[in-house]
Amino acid sequence: MSSTPHRVAGRPAKPILTQQRIVEAAFALLDEGGAEDFSMGKLARSLGVRTPALYNHVDNRQHLVNLMRRDMIRSIDQSLIAELPWPEALLHFGQLFRDALLRVPAAVELIVATPITEESESGLIYEELGGILRRAGVAVPRILMIMIAFESLVVGAALDIVAPGAHVAVVPEGDSGARQTRHVEVLELGEKFARQARSTVSEQSFDFGLRAIIAAVEREVGQRDHVGM
Repeated sequence: MSSTPHRVAGRPAKPILTQQRIVEAAFALLDEGGAEDFSMGKLARSLGVRTPALYNHVDNRQHLVNLMRRDMIRSIDQSLIAELPWPEALLHFGQLFRDALLRVPAAVELIVATPITEESESGLIYEELGGILRRAGVAVPRILMIMIAFESLVVGAALDIVAPGAHVAVVPEGDSGARQTRHVEVLELGEKFARQARSTVSEQSFDFGLRAIIAAVEREVGQRDHVGM
């Protein structure tokens, strides 16, 4: 009589590897160790599998990062945007977009630096943004230009938050101008605001930029309407 134990039917000994589980583990690994420490090998070890097992679910690192971008985009709650007047909708959408990028701060640079592919579903961002601008009355040929400006502001704001000290470029201590920077005014402001929460400065700068874009759109649409009268 065989003494070989029979496997009891039920849940597997370890969680089944899925594309979504890999994406979530990648975010967790980045949150723990940062982008510099991120690799497919370390990701596999964090999941308790060999690296080749990952490639049954993702094609390569670029594919994985675009799946992470997709996860980020899907996390944006757009439910209220259609109900808001277009200036408020644009402001709200910009804040949601930036906050989604910052869900895992260490992932921002990796996501931004990776070429976009269809898997990222980035088109959802442009569809929503284009819809807001059409509501505002922006001429179709101008929509793409404004979308690029808007995206540059949002991505730049996210990178600003994850790059501490980016505003202050101090000369090395051995230099005769060790307490100077390329621009003295920037140093003075940097030293002042360094004592405050950096996030407050970034938030104010981002809000200013968003409102500047909204004002520019209002001005452009108003001028066009005036000419057409």
